[in-house]
Amino acid sequence: MNVLTKDFLLVSDFCDRYGRWKPSHMLVAMQELAGEHSERLEVGREQVLASGAIWVLTRSELHIHRYPVFLDTVRSHTFPTAPRRTLYPRFYVFEDAQGQPVASASSYWAVMDLKEQHMTSLPWINERMPQNEDLQRPIGYPGAARLAEGEEQLSSYQPLYSDLDLNGHVNNTKGADWACNLLGVQTLRHQPIQTLVLNYNREIRGEEPVDFSFRRGSDTFSLRCQRDGIAHVDVSGTLMAPGHPGAKPSPVAALDD
Repeated sequence: MNVLTKDFLLVSDFCDRYGRWKPSHMLVAMQELAGEHSERLEVGREQVLASGAIWVLTRSELHIHRYPVFLDTVRSHTFPTAPRRTLYPRFYVFEDAQGQPVASASSYWAVMDLKEQHMTSLPWINERMPQNEDLQRPIGYPGAARLAEGEEQLSSYQPLYSDLDLNGHVNNTKGADWACNLLGVQTLRHQPIQTLVLNYNREIRGEEPVDFSFRRGSDTFSLRCQRDGIAHVDVSGTLMAPGHPGAKPSPVAALDD
């Protein structure tokens, strides 16, 4: 199975205050699709753990063309491409019920040796992973987060129980939630996120607070999550212009004028 295709319904938990599909849940969908496809390709979590290693996500990039909303059905497609040294690229396309794309994304995955705590290469993964040379990539490989122009806003955050995943660290999707919280309700009502890049430099465990460095430009933003001056997660992105046709909220969302 070179491409995995799945449909799912946007229930209320997947949506934000305005009934739009949350960017963080788009990242959750990407993570779960990658996990399921890896299992079907027999390179999943259990097989990799048996080799003393684990899959880790190093970069994600998301382009939102139009926000699907509460009770929309989304069709998702994901596929890997040829490894780039120790990185495993994966691509995603999300479509509406009419088959029109609503979002595209890419990610880099790597395999980390649990004992040595560094990236490694397992030849049997390369043998099982399809190259998909005949498939067109919907966007480029995931890029580097960029510092936005704007005044730096410093704050501290203590990771909570709900931030942690089964690997015992802050889940990769939480950077999107944190950025949205800093952007705020009123900004995101009129200018939801259009593009989003996340770089995962180091894992964040829950024992100590995380220092946030947030910047906001007219249509850009960035968030650096660090400890002791060392960046652990970098997030950046752009916002849709006010009145963008792809930013319409759900018709059943309770809006405040």
